[in-house]
Amino acid sequence: MQASAQDPERLNPRRLLEYFMRMLKSERHKLNEVVIRRIISAVYFALFNYWSLKSYLKGLRGNGPLQDSFWFSTFNEHLLKQGLDYAVYTIYLYRVAVDHYTLNPTKVVLTSKPWKREEKEVEINDVALEMVLESAYDILEYLEKY
Repeated sequence: MQASAQDPERLNPRRLLEYFMRMLKSERHKLNEVVIRRIISAVYFALFNYWSLKSYLKGLRGNGPLQDSFWFSTFNEHLLKQGLDYAVYTIYLYRVAVDHYTLNPTKVVLTSKPWKREEKEVEINDVALEMVLESAYDILEYLEKY
């Protein structure tokens, strides 16, 4: 049975996170930089989409014709207010690195509050992926109750 458009659980990324964690544990040596970059990006956006649907159903409105387009900064700020500072910082930092920077390692300059203009050197590898996945589980634990 297919979940309705109003059911936020249709966007719950738990199974996706579990799949990526299994992949990391069983095939760590096979994960190249391209795969790691795409996983990190997918994790951030899966959490963002889950949060945005749950927020929309709670009455929060964004932009666009259906008011269902939200800013990443709104997502990040919401999570920060819940005390998820380390988790949101980690996934945001690495998401920016994998989607906006080519070199590895690289120096990322963040552009969103509260980290605006903060610079951080990062390396995109299996260790970074593990940190992102652990942070994602912390965020998901909150979002499932949200």
